[in-house]
Amino acid sequence: MTDVLTLLFVCDKREDCSPFLAPLRTASVRLLVGHRMEETKTLLSREAVDAIIIDENYLQDPPSLLAELQRSVLRTPVILLRGQSRSDGTKPQGITAICRADPGDDKLLSAIPVFFGFILGKHVPLFRGHNSAHSA
Repeated sequence: MTDVLTLLFVCDKREDCSPFLAPLRTASVRLLVGHRMEETKTLLSREAVDAIIIDENYLQDPPSLLAELQRSVLRTPVILLRGQSRSDGTKPQGITAICRADPGDDKLLSAIPVFFGFILGKHVPLFRGHNSAHSA
């Protein structure tokens, strides 16, 4: 692992698949985006990531995805993003942590990359650097 926070964001096929994705794209993190399980597995086989981020509202079948990810990456943390309106407080098996945030709060959204850096032990500046990347 490098000093740069590297995240894999997993979502469905749409480019604007989650309101949580935009602040990660503008932060100084190395961001990979997997839209399908095959693509996600390929990215994981080529890249070391600090964490896998999943917005459960934008996935067709989160339980099967989690089962697949558990087989692929045993020690990589999987962080589930949930909106504030979600009342279910249970943590699904295979999830390391749940980040609950209001997707309509821009200030809170802009703090998410810094929060991820903090919990994963990496410094994240508040501006976009030259280390960002994402998949097509």
